[in-house]
Order: sequence, then C-alpha cells, then structure tokens
Amino acid sequence: MARRVLVTGAAGYIAGLVLPALRERYDLTLVDVTDTDRDGNRVDGVEVLDLLADPDDRFRQLCEGVETIVHVGFRRPAEGPSYREERINVDLAAQVFETAAATDVRRVVCTSTNQASKWYERPWKQQRIDRVAPFDYPRPDTFYGWAKAAYEALGFLYATGAQTRAVPNVQIRIVAPRPIRAADFTDRPLIDYLRDIAGWVSERDLQQLYVRSIEAESIDDEFGVPFQIFYGVSGNARTFWSISNARTLIGYAPQDDSEIAYADEIAAMLARG
Repeated sequence: MARRVLVTGAAGYIAGLVLPALRERYDLTLVDVTDTDRDGNRVDGVEVLDLLADPDDRFRQLCEGVETIVHVGFRRPAEGPSYREERINVDLAAQVFETAAATDVRRVVCTSTNQASKWYERPWKQQRIDRVAPFDYPRPDTFYGWAKAAYEALGFLYATGAQTRAVPNVQIRIVAPRPIRAADFTDRPLIDYLRDIAGWVSERDLQQLYVRSIEAESIDDEFGVPFQIFYGVSGNARTFWSISNARTLIGYAPQDDSEIAYADEIAAMLARG
C-alpha cells in the first residue's frame, strides 16, 4: 500500500517542482488556499482550504491516517515584509505541527529556506568564511528569514516531545530553485551571480531530497532527537551551503552540478568579471 502523504501549499511553485515525484510514489492529499498556480493553471486534486480559517477542523480530518505532512504552505505578505505579516507563516507552521501531534502523523517535512541563515552570505562575499552548515546558529536578516528560523525552532520543540507527542521533522532550506539567467545579473556584482550558482538546485535533486526526507528510516540527531535541517542545493562544485549531513544521514546523492549545467554562462560571466 502506498504511503499516505499530505502536501500543504500544493499549488505553489516549490510544490510544482516536487509533486511529479510525489504523485508517482505516494497516496497524496493536496491542500492550498487556491487550486490554481501562479499562471492560472488548475492543479489536479487540490482541496481548497485555509488552515488558519478552518472552523470545522477539516485539516485535522484530512490528517487522520496520514503518515507524512509535507508543509510547503506559505502566505505571501499583503503589505510588504514586516513582523506582523510574517508571523502569519509561523502560525501556519504551528497549526501543522499541532495537528500532526494530535493525529499521530509520523513525520513532517517542512519547506524552509537559506534565508534562515542569510546573514552568513555577507562574510562569504567578503571571503571571510567559505562554508555554512545546517546547525550553525540561525542568522536571518529579513523578516521572511526570521519566520523560517522561528518555525525551525518550533519544529525542534515538537521533535523533542517535551510538550506534546514527539513529531519527527525535517527542515529543508532551499536556496536557488529557479533557472539562473546570466542576463539578470548584467548590472550586478559577479559575486551575486556566483551566489546563485553555488545555491542552485535542480528539479530532480530537489525531488530526491524530499523523497529521501520522507522515507529515511531515521532522522535522529546525535542526541536522539528526530530533527534535521538539510540545505536544498545540488552537488555544486562552487558550494557554500553544506549538504554533508543530508548525504550521510539520508543518502542524498545529487545528480546535478551547476558548474556543468551552466558551464558556458559561467565562463562568460567570469570573463566579464
């Protein structure tokens, strides 16, 4: 019998990248506040549901019998970045964890972002550091990144089981999941382009990372807490975000490298200087 997996934010961009692989492997339940993507195309199988306006507890009903929640849901700020606007996304993650704990969901795989540690890019661009690891202290420099760091911390709390039934969870910090266009960097410093080259993740590598995060037998840390943070990048030669723990713990084996995928563009950009 196929594993039952519920996906929030199923009509969004990131979900659109990973859903093809998830549809092939799992019995999916898809929810989002809309059933159309940004281009207006209908996404098959999405139940329209707002997790923060759910008086009938429909989300809890949908989670009964689900083994894994893949949380990709995100509320785009209506009035620009601010604490108040991004706090909504922390509340959204809290609803996912609370419901998972109440319904015996075995694991949550959360979509986070490198923005939770984005400040480290400053000393990297100054050549003062050359690597950031998943468990380096979170240092967001935007409200968006703060919200992601906040619900990573919330995820650890739920993983410990100190307040509720333990909810094992993985946080995937995606860096650069979109195609990289050299033309977008014409009037920007070269290091900005190289940053995206270092953080690029291909569609198939991102799919693999999600699948392995869902299916890994154990996600325990060194202290036995079922909690991990993985960076969502491919096996890029120019790397800044460490994926060594994902390789070791869940067998993540990226197939792609931005140095190969964008070889001609990189050469041209380096020649430009």
